[in-house]
Amino acid sequence: MTEPQPFPWRELVAVLHRRRALILQVFFAGLATVAIGVWLKGPTYRATGTLMVTSDRAKVAVSPDADTRPFVERATEEDLNSEATLLGSEALIREVLEPYWNQRSSDKPPTVLSRATHRVWRALTFPIRVPGLLYRWLHDIPMPTGLDEWVDDTSDHLSVSPLGRSNLIEIAYESDDPDWAATVVNKLIAHHIERHTKLNQQSEAREFYEKQRELLAQKSADAETALQQFYTREQVEPTAERRTGMRARLADLQTTLANSETELAEGTARISFLTTEIKNHPRNIPTEERTGESPSSRVLKSKILDLEMQKSQLLATYLPTSVKVQDIDRQITQAKQLLRENKDTLADTTTAINPAHQTLEVDLAHTQAQMAAVAARVASLRSQIADYRDKVAHLDTIASEQEHLEQQVAASKQAYGTYAKKEEEARFSSALDESSIVNIAIAERATVPSAPVKSKSVIIFLVGAIISLLSGVGLAFLRDRLDPAVKSAAEAHGVTGLPILAEVSS
Repeated sequence: MTEPQPFPWRELVAVLHRRRALILQVFFAGLATVAIGVWLKGPTYRATGTLMVTSDRAKVAVSPDADTRPFVERATEEDLNSEATLLGSEALIREVLEPYWNQRSSDKPPTVLSRATHRVWRALTFPIRVPGLLYRWLHDIPMPTGLDEWVDDTSDHLSVSPLGRSNLIEIAYESDDPDWAATVVNKLIAHHIERHTKLNQQSEAREFYEKQRELLAQKSADAETALQQFYTREQVEPTAERRTGMRARLADLQTTLANSETELAEGTARISFLTTEIKNHPRNIPTEERTGESPSSRVLKSKILDLEMQKSQLLATYLPTSVKVQDIDRQITQAKQLLRENKDTLADTTTAINPAHQTLEVDLAHTQAQMAAVAARVASLRSQIADYRDKVAHLDTIASEQEHLEQQVAASKQAYGTYAKKEEEARFSSALDESSIVNIAIAERATVPSAPVKSKSVIIFLVGAIISLLSGVGLAFLRDRLDPAVKSAAEAHGVTGLPILAEVSS
């Protein structure tokens, strides 16, 4: 395992010592160039203006929502940054510079010193611009025009920044011409306010609301006409209250019909019972009854009594077995046989009307009369219920159409009112636009600066010195690297691989 080699400080110092003349030449050449450039640049003037972002004007929201109202927003940090970005945009700078481009050379031709400075600067910066030029040539990108370069240069010298913890924006521009510096700042502010006014323009919104209002007015009139035609066709105004009342009446009729049918069933059963029960009770009942024997029965009884008396007389003389006694017995037997066969009696009966039968008849007649009325009422109720059911069914059928028409009328009127109100809001906003009343105000206009800004020549000189020194050191190491001569014992050992016995200084 090899030990790490120490950093060759001695060789570095030796290179710097050997090439000290080159380092000093490059260093002093760079200082001289920076000094000449600082001297030729001349004074720089800085003009500043200030804008104030306010919340004086309400914004009109382009929305069909009836609850949307013009609203006022407080200026936030995002608003300030947005305004600053727009103020420093390339498009706004180009818009300001374009009117001056054609008259730039004729109004104030550049001096010899400025032309020389410009050429020197372009020559010095040419190596830096070479990669960009090659890229444009490789990709066939057009070269920037003079106006493009002027816009880029103006953008480099323009600064736009919000002032901390305020609603102010500072616009500053540095130029060697104090009048031009103030002109650029004021023109930027003026063009930005004009652009801001166009951004807030509500004329298109006003025309949109006006067209929508006219369209909705016609739509509302058509909806009302359709609703009136519907009422005329149906010959009734089927309101929700009417449908509810008819349903309640239908429910009452159905309840009454159920009760009447129950009553009819009870009466029918009562009639059936009374009809059956009345048969068990005769219409008349006897109140007094007298009975007696018929004449033939009395004759037979008298004859039997005579025969019994004759038999008693004969038994006193004859034996029971004698012919005469037996003959009398035979006659008695026959008479009794006839008496048994002839039991006719004479009866005399007095009758009267049966109260139970009469009560049942009256109850039956009363019940039948009641049931006839109940049956008529049931038939009438069924007819009414059928009629109400047809009406309710018809109302239910046309209810959806009516509801749709009424909703169209209500929606059209509401939308018409909304757009009419928003049209008025947009008209008011357009009036503000015409008066250039926006949420930006000029706090301070740029004035022509009377004195140049503090020069940064010392800083430029120091930076140039550092760059010149680094360039000299870099060129020294490059020159020493490209020199094939052996300049130290270390290089000799590295080339030959042999040990160094002695070193003779030059």
